[in-house]
Amino acid sequence: MHWNWDHIRFFLAVAEQGNLSLAARTLDVSHSTVLRRIRQLELDLNTQLFDHTNTGYTLTPAGKTLHIEAIKMRSTITALSREISGADNQMEGEVIITTTDTLAQYILPNLLTTLSQKYVGINFTLQMANDLSDMENRDADIAIRTCKKPPENLIGRQVAELKFEATASYDYVKKHSIEQFPTNVDDHHFISLDESYSSTPFYQWLYNRIEHSTSVTKVNNFLTAAALAREGLGITILPSYVRAKEKSLVKLETDTQVSRNDLWVLSHSDSRNTEKVKVVRQFLSEQLTRILA
Repeated sequence: MHWNWDHIRFFLAVAEQGNLSLAARTLDVSHSTVLRRIRQLELDLNTQLFDHTNTGYTLTPAGKTLHIEAIKMRSTITALSREISGADNQMEGEVIITTTDTLAQYILPNLLTTLSQKYVGINFTLQMANDLSDMENRDADIAIRTCKKPPENLIGRQVAELKFEATASYDYVKKHSIEQFPTNVDDHHFISLDESYSSTPFYQWLYNRIEHSTSVTKVNNFLTAAALAREGLGITILPSYVRAKEKSLVKLETDTQVSRNDLWVLSHSDSRNTEKVKVVRQFLSEQLTRILA
């Protein structure tokens, strides 16, 4: 058959996410587009690749066989892409930066403006994501991420230790007459990130204190948590640089320091010596250290 790599990309996303909606979010396309591509691939191969269950999509035996080969195809294409881009030492072209939603909202705009004015030959793309899959798949050149230890195939350095704070709106604090994180959690409402953040230190800090609370709203990103806190819904945990920008929010004292996390600026080991990537990575590392130290 004629292999269509674009169909294989969609197949890999569903196989690895196990869910059409998550795959669509990863690929930045619609749910229907993913479904259409999968159906077309199954039609081209004349075989069923997935079993659709109540819990998601699981690979059939034929799907498992294709998955093994598709991973090899992706590795080959990725390696070739890195080899070609690594030879590019010109200060022109595209640099794709992936980072978290809050850094993209509160910190990166000023830095990217400076970079764009300084390097007029470079076109910047800023993507928001909260994991490193975009680096693994070579969908980005530089990742700015929080983690304790980056994957071995990524290089870079820790540029800051991110601080987190318990916070609520001035109105909420005034209404409930509180100055610090409450010991009696039953009297308060909390805004927590969902279980996808369960491995992070700040999530565990909050979870240990509100585990038995029945008044919790869960969200999947800090921007939503900040928006709900602004409206006076309750108490949440935010990066210090976010709370500092939100003038309607006040920091609450805590009995122990909210657990911190490390911020890294990373690029793939195969493209680390590309001149434009190296220069941009160095600039971002220096500036983030200055701003967040």
